[in-house]
Amino acid sequence: MTRPAAPRRIRIDDEDVVVLPAAHYERLASTRRQLGAREARNRSLTDQVNTLSTLLADIRRIVDSTPQCCATHRDADSRIRDLLDAQRIPRPPGSPTPTP
Repeated sequence: MTRPAAPRRIRIDDEDVVVLPAAHYERLASTRRQLGAREARNRSLTDQVNTLSTLLADIRRIVDSTPQCCATHRDADSRIRDLLDAQRIPRPPGSPTPTP
């Protein structure tokens, strides 16, 4: 199996330049586009997770502030606590932490 040729480095007008074959450049450009799209999707998903975490924390706060008057309330409270405490995915850095 042959290794691809290493890019050539040249100097033009006191500036270092890397010379790539056109096919290598196209692959590089394609990879950069794919990474950019993945980064945008990741950012969107992180925003959604942060929004949902905040929403669940708000729901938990509201449920905690209402009186424990019936079985339905206790069941809803139990389910919300289970959702918040599950932590199936790690919280991203800087995301709001729900308060108990």
